[in-house]
Amino acid sequence: MTRAVPSSPSVLDTTVLSNFASIDHVEIIADLDAICTVPVVSEELRAGVETHPYLEPAVAALRDDIPVTEISAAVTNRDEQVRTRLDPGEAQAFALAAVHDGRLLTDDGDARFFAKNHGVTVVGSVGILLTAIDAGRIDQETANEWLQTWIDDFGYYVPYRTVQQYR
Repeated sequence: MTRAVPSSPSVLDTTVLSNFASIDHVEIIADLDAICTVPVVSEELRAGVETHPYLEPAVAALRDDIPVTEISAAVTNRDEQVRTRLDPGEAQAFALAAVHDGRLLTDDGDARFFAKNHGVTVVGSVGILLTAIDAGRIDQETANEWLQTWIDDFGYYVPYRTVQQYR
């Protein structure tokens, strides 16, 4: 089921959802203000469960906690303009964030660079960890453990290995 786009949405792409699913803590994302994703990202996650079973919590969150938004003609037009530069999920998520004055939640380097160059605010998994610490949802030690899991077990590339190095 698709839902209306929240005001100033925080639009997820597959990378951030898969990171939090890999540590079984998608609820950290689900609690963010104006959180949503797009139909293409939902399709990508559903297709990925067969080969990456750890994605199941993300798929479940899309059923229960994270709205998959309706895509307007304006978003579709913007999406089509950027599909040659980004993969389908990133393009649709970027288009929704751009059209609705939102922010893009992604860890993909190309998508981050593209969005920033087009005036769209970008937040990644580390930024979400920092937000969760600041909100008292997790402590710094837990955030560092999760970051290390992403780096060591999933090949997540970031310049620093601890969250305090981002402050």
